Amino acid sequence: MTKILKQTTSGGISFLELLLDETLCSGSILIEKELAIAAGGINPYLNAKQKYDLLLRIAANGNLIFLPEEKDPALSYLTLEDDVSDENGWQTDCYLVGKYSAELQQNNLFDIVLHSLLDEADHEGRKEQTLSFLEQMISHDGSYWKIAEGDRPILIYRGDDICHNVLNVFADQFGAALADAGRNVIYFDCDKEDLGRLTSYMYQHFQAIIGIQSYLFSVKMKDEVHYLHEYLYGPKYNFIFDHPIWMKQHLMHHYPDFYVLTHDENYVAFLQKYFKKEAVLFPPAGIIPPKQTASDDSQTMYDVTFIGTYGDYMQEVLLIHQLDRSKRFLANRFLLKMRRHPELTSEAALLAVLRDKGMVLSDEAFVSLFYELRRVIYCVMHYYRYHILETLLKSGITLDVFGETWQCCPLCHYPNLICHPNVTVEESLSIWQHSKISLNIMSWHKGGFTERMANIMLCGSVLATDATTYLQRDYTKEDMIVFSLDALETLSEQIQTLLQNEPLRQSIAANGKAKTLKLHTWKKRAEEFLELQKQINAAEVISPTATQ
Repeated sequence: MTKILKQTTSGGISFLELLLDETLCSGSILIEKELAIAAGGINPYLNAKQKYDLLLRIAANGNLIFLPEEKDPALSYLTLEDDVSDENGWQTDCYLVGKYSAELQQNNLFDIVLHSLLDEADHEGRKEQTLSFLEQMISHDGSYWKIAEGDRPILIYRGDDICHNVLNVFADQFGAALADAGRNVIYFDCDKEDLGRLTSYMYQHFQAIIGIQSYLFSVKMKDEVHYLHEYLYGPKYNFIFDHPIWMKQHLMHHYPDFYVLTHDENYVAFLQKYFKKEAVLFPPAGIIPPKQTASDDSQTMYDVTFIGTYGDYMQEVLLIHQLDRSKRFLANRFLLKMRRHPELTSEAALLAVLRDKGMVLSDEAFVSLFYELRRVIYCVMHYYRYHILETLLKSGITLDVFGETWQCCPLCHYPNLICHPNVTVEESLSIWQHSKISLNIMSWHKGGFTERMANIMLCGSVLATDATTYLQRDYTKEDMIVFSLDALETLSEQIQTLLQNEPLRQSIAANGKAKTLKLHTWKKRAEEFLELQKQINAAEVISPTATQ
């Protein structure tokens, strides 16, 4: 029979009683999710007795009682079951002895428990293995912490409000999804809190420390030699959403347990080759919008929308021309190469320019040069963004653009260009819900997937985007419009076709939404991240530990 766990101020099962007799919590148990999260949640790095470990942590804060099942409909619950097999239970027993050794010693129980474990190990023919593992757990060495970090909080950095606060939206959405998955998530807001307070986290262990394109991982100590995050323990992950070359100054550090999460498979390769970083393809996800009401349905339906900024191509060219003569020459060649070959990544285009000039650079020298010429990426991006919109406008398509920068755009003389003010992330979702087709123009992410693409499809609009190699994994022409930068005339034709064929447009929108709901929600990303953590943990531990 399933029981519900409650805490009590009197009576019940004490922490010490449960520590000495795990059978007191046998059977199927329901536990309030919030109570589990407050205690650190299920430790995924234990491969046995996860329930027992969690209940011990809860009992440490108050005695336990088990009542007949009677759920509160307002609460969420976790169901905890006994292990099917006890094959690896001894490892958890050793870990718990190490974790609670002080409590056992205070109660003169340490030696008794130790002898009991070793007698059992001797009986099962694994005494030497158990003794070795026990020593690691009792000494709290690195292998101990690879397990113990599994019930520590996840620390997320927020605070950078660039691009209409989109990075903070990422932080909040990802954190909420991790919390919903049963993890204890805490935040540090760089914009609102004194950065000096970060030192209060020194020497603490975390299940993960997550930055959203954050500079904090490159903060140095006063000695200007060591980095602050050398002293914050646990794996560290920094999402980056621009080309890594823009983050060059923040990717020069080298300390253990640091990983870069990026949305473009080409950036993974670049980070590994030029920055020697552990990089993982991990694109952002989309937000499932709120259901529309009757009043929402009455709002204007746009034919084609684009939410993004206008950048002046010629202004970027002028900035490039401020470089010294030799760099300016290379920058011009670099820009021309990308304009003529828009299928190339920016690094491939620059390498091609260098080969044309017979120049061979070391990896370090190439990165330094690329960093100096990095504005060329913005330049070519603005060039194509302008020409994509111009192509659509010339074909007679009505285009609604959102962002105050469009008021200064030379395209404003087209009567079918409708300019709107800046919008928030939340307002963007509503616009896409009321858009037949929504345009995405990549910032030269040739192997990427972005939150804009996910959001457009989740909002039920047809996504029209330039091609990336990532899209070939899961999407087809039945799910979205994909166009090539060197064949823009086909984009106008595709859009006109869908605007004239509503059943086909709705079919493509429905297909794109269904696939994106399956693959690119923040709930899905939380699941993938937790699995990634388990894989990393399993690869790093010295002694056998756990997977969930």
